[in-house]
Amino acid sequence: MSSPIVGKNAVIKIGETEVGYAKGVRISIDVDLIKEYAIGNDTPVVLEAGNKSFSVSIDKMYIDNTYAQDVLNGTKVNVTTQPAGTGSGLPEITISNVVLNSWELSIEQDGVVMESVSGEGDSITFGTQA
Repeated sequence: MSSPIVGKNAVIKIGETEVGYAKGVRISIDVDLIKEYAIGNDTPVVLEAGNKSFSVSIDKMYIDNTYAQDVLNGTKVNVTTQPAGTGSGLPEITISNVVLNSWELSIEQDGVVMESVSGEGDSITFGTQA
């Protein structure tokens, strides 16, 4: 049995640049269901996978307006997560052609200024690092 991966070792990149001071990342795959019922049936006669979407959201400590500008500009980026850190044979997840469509700044009196950025890509690849 494999050991669980510890998040403190993870690396998150937008393009080739590591996201500094990242606190968390969420990657999701959503699949619409094609579900149709026929008269006289209380269970679907068609149940298939439909359209897919690949979302990513990153929470990080605020440094500058780079990611806010990417949202405003509609910049497409690749987002890569290396959940176990860097190293040959370790897992790597890449969401390609992500359109960053949301940015949020959070300021509290007694804490570090935070930002969140999220978007959706057109494909996801699960692989291992070379």
